[in-house]
Amino acid sequence: MIVTEKLIAFVLTIQLLTTVHVDCKPCTKSGSECQQVRMSLISNNLQAPLVAELDITSMNQQLKAYIDDDIKSTFSDDVQDMVKNEQEQLKTSMLDDYSSKLNGTKKEYDKKMSNIVQNIEDKQEKIQLEISEVYKNLSESEFNYNTEITDLLSGFEHRQESLKLAMLSEYLTKLQKSQDYNNNKINDLASDLKSQFANLSQELDGKITAYLQIQRKELEEWRINLTESLNDTESHKDRKNRDCTDIEKNSYKTLGSGVYKIYPDDRNLVKAYCDMSTNGGGWTVIQKRFDGSVDFNRKWLECENGFGNIDGEFWFGNNYMHTLTASGKYELRIDMVDKSNKKKYAVYKRFSIGDAASKYGLTVGDYSGNAGDLLKHHNGYKFSARDQDNDIYDRNCAALYEGPWWHHGGCYHANINRPFGKMQWNGAISRSVMMIRKI
Repeated sequence: MIVTEKLIAFVLTIQLLTTVHVDCKPCTKSGSECQQVRMSLISNNLQAPLVAELDITSMNQQLKAYIDDDIKSTFSDDVQDMVKNEQEQLKTSMLDDYSSKLNGTKKEYDKKMSNIVQNIEDKQEKIQLEISEVYKNLSESEFNYNTEITDLLSGFEHRQESLKLAMLSEYLTKLQKSQDYNNNKINDLASDLKSQFANLSQELDGKITAYLQIQRKELEEWRINLTESLNDTESHKDRKNRDCTDIEKNSYKTLGSGVYKIYPDDRNLVKAYCDMSTNGGGWTVIQKRFDGSVDFNRKWLECENGFGNIDGEFWFGNNYMHTLTASGKYELRIDMVDKSNKKKYAVYKRFSIGDAASKYGLTVGDYSGNAGDLLKHHNGYKFSARDQDNDIYDRNCAALYEGPWWHHGGCYHANINRPFGKMQWNGAISRSVMMIRKI
């Protein structure tokens, strides 16, 4: 009530002051710059003061001081108290209203939650009923399925047994037919064998008779040859031929090519194949290849002592070649047949083989013939085998090309000791004969 009264008094004072007519504006500058302005409160038409003059600046200062000191302090406290009270009342009113609304909302929420829970419980009960029904249907389906499976298995086993019996019956029928067929074949075969045996017996009797005649003839020839040989031995009992050249020179008759006995070191007997027809005969054969029946990819000792069949393919032996060529001057002849069945030959008037210490080194020269002078590239080189590398190549040429030979730094220009079908001398060679003869 006191605040209201003061507020009314303040408003009236302001209204009284605003009714005064002042034809000037208050000073807005600092106090030192502002000057007092005097004006008459009552004036006539001559603009002359009639009653008194009012000091506006002083009144402004007093009004400002009144507002700052009296009104501001009094009014501010009262207004603040009034605002605070109003705020408290507003808070209380809002809190009551919020509580009332919150209570109403909670009741509605509880009611809705109760309805939701009830609906969930109803649906859960319904779902449980449906699950029970599904379990019941599954049980019935399982029982029906097991029954059908049992029936199917029973029917399958029955059909399986029937099928086995049918297959067994069919198999026995076919087996019986096959047995009858085999019996007929055996009977036919027995008949054929009896017939063939009878024919064979007749043919064999004829062949045996012919064979005995041939044997009788050969035996007679052997007897004659033996008699001549004994006679020749008696007349030449102290003679030992070192090679085929000696055999030809010392024979009193023309000899045919074949196997003869020689004594390369004048002491030990060695069988050698002598060519008595080529270019005057007297050739001691040191290598022969024509059908591939002998493997020439041999080790060092085999090449040293010789290998193969003296009546077929063979290598005479490095040791015997050295012994012969060291006993005198020899020439070498190589006869070849190429893949086109063309005959070629190479003759070297100078030929010798070194001893074991020199690794049976090759010396060859003075070529003639139509095969090509290819051994000149091997002159002076040592002999190599698959288990002894004596060439100057970074690998073992004899092992690399599967043939023992006098290999040089590039392995070979000619090599007729390679596997059969791969022999080389200015192309592929299918047959070869190496032979030496004393000059």
